[in-house]
Amino acid sequence: MPAYHQDLFDRIPEEKRRTVLDAAAAEFAKGGFAAANINIVARNAGISVGSIYKYFGSKENCFLAVLEDGFRELESSLVSTLGSSASPLDKFEAIVRLIPAHSRARRSVVRLYNELTGERPTDAVREFCERFEGLSARTYSALVGELREGGLVDRAADPDAFAFCLDNLFMMLQFSYSCDYFELRRRTYLGPEKAEDDTFVADQVIRFIRGALRGPSAE
Repeated sequence: MPAYHQDLFDRIPEEKRRTVLDAAAAEFAKGGFAAANINIVARNAGISVGSIYKYFGSKENCFLAVLEDGFRELESSLVSTLGSSASPLDKFEAIVRLIPAHSRARRSVVRLYNELTGERPTDAVREFCERFEGLSARTYSALVGELREGGLVDRAADPDAFAFCLDNLFMMLQFSYSCDYFELRRRTYLGPEKAEDDTFVADQVIRFIRGALRGPSAE
């Protein structure tokens, strides 16, 4: 795994690391990588601009460290869920139920990830995305393959294509809890009461996924 910060950053107190990463996440999420101002990050974190570069080496590494930190918790939860003895369908259900709370808690980071879709990624950003997305792609494809072999999914299903569709659904669900436009869509479609009922939303998404995976030829 690439290191996006210097050893010095690991040696400062956890509370200070959290303050720096949170300040950077908020600034990068506000207008994307290009518009982000390291001076503002330093001011909001209560440190010097020089310290930012001592911790990360570059603006891009600071950006990637924020993404890495924000998704580490989700990645850890995914690995734990996917490594359980639950059935493939139950694993997909567990993933859906993780999304609302994580997306709210890591709002700035998810907003930042959404911003990446509108910018041309650098090689380092592309490498990060391929690594993070690659874990999901391989895992979801394997789960769909298990379901197909067990006769629980449309036998005409291509595991890779279905994994792509599922991940797009999960990503849109993440954005709907963290990005203004997608939050507006959630409330517009569901209404104010249902939109704020995370259990209802998760239950309905799971019902949709189970129905879509089953397909006519799985009967």
